Amino acid sequence: MKKFLFAAVALIFSASLFAQAPQRGEGREFKPEEMATRMADGLKKELELNDEQYKSVYNLYLKRGEEMKARRSKAQQGQQVDRETRRAEMQKQQQAMNAELKKVLTPEQYTKYEEMQKKLQQKRRGQGGPRGPQGGQGMPPRNR
Repeated sequence: MKKFLFAAVALIFSASLFAQAPQRGEGREFKPEEMATRMADGLKKELELNDEQYKSVYNLYLKRGEEMKARRSKAQQGQQVDRETRRAEMQKQQQAMNAELKKVLTPEQYTKYEEMQKKLQQKRRGQGGPRGPQGGQGMPPRNR
């Protein structure tokens, strides 16, 4: 009887924890600093950035993250933009980001960065959606 009671309590407890776990993009605050660190760390590893490049890349992604947070805040307040306008804005921002990265990276690093972006796009398209598992344009995969 004690084993059954213990198993029932454990089952209820684990079910309640699972039910409260935030889903992807829900219940979790978006933090530009975390995104910038994750992105800069990923590029440092893949492109072998020096300290000065790392700092510049971090600042670029921090600025982008703050812009993303402001857009999300507007959307939550009901100031939503239609899908095509949002898509055009994101493409424009990605192009600006690429132009800034091109100034920071060496030609070899930028070529490798472009190759990484192409592979990421192909991976996203192969999984049936524009966002894919990484959740945004121009982001290297998370280390899990």
